[in-house]
Amino acid sequence: MPELGCNYSPELMSLLEDGRVDVDWIKLSRWEVFREELEVARPARPVLLHVLPSAGSPSFDDADWDGLNRAMRDCGSPHTGLHLSTARADWGDGEPSDGEIVERLAAGTRLWASRMEAPLLVENVPFHDGARGCLRPATDPEVIREVCERADVGLLLDLAHLRVSCWHRAEDAHAYLQRLPLERVREIHVCGPEMTEDRGLLDRHLEMRAEDYELLRHALEWTSPRVVSLEYGGTGPKFIWRSEIDVLERQLHMLDAIVRG
Repeated sequence: MPELGCNYSPELMSLLEDGRVDVDWIKLSRWEVFREELEVARPARPVLLHVLPSAGSPSFDDADWDGLNRAMRDCGSPHTGLHLSTARADWGDGEPSDGEIVERLAAGTRLWASRMEAPLLVENVPFHDGARGCLRPATDPEVIREVCERADVGLLLDLAHLRVSCWHRAEDAHAYLQRLPLERVREIHVCGPEMTEDRGLLDRHLEMRAEDYELLRHALEWTSPRVVSLEYGGTGPKFIWRSEIDVLERQLHMLDAIVRG
């Protein structure tokens, strides 16, 4: 049976202290305040650390391998995730071919897998358009499968990212899901995307809706993740405005029934 994780937030800690919800893991994703948040979260639960960059970055010369591995040990995290992403800005003035994109993603993933002490997972990312977001080939299910197999890593399946990609790629979410290496899924991320007037469906980490829970149920029929993590709530300017305690509690109860029921 999968375990349940959730983004760190003061609201989550309050719910746990009052016994109103229960989770197995607390997820930290802000490296700049990692130590401060770990000091609060770790006494309550083991911690999932999710701070690695994108596999398609042009260089990792500034990577703090020792610091990241030490942080992983302090968290008690069973794995960590690397975004399987590359943007046009990563390629300077060049226009990369699909083959070049795959090679860079595979090389970056192999490097991180070799330097991290804990098992590495790659996370599928949302596709918006080629100019502002991840280049489309990196979101092809066949590319995700190829990178996982060539680097021998697991998959961190983000269902909100999947829904966003499918909307912009004009593909069915369930059919897209079936093309992924589902046998490699070790963790699933869930939250609610948002339909915007100007840019269509976007990853906004909002409250899950019926279609999000339905997709999770479907994914769990085909995968065996260790953890299902809710990415609602958090700290800092990006998350503090979407960290309502009642909304968080409502989702965790629903996820508990789906994941552990």
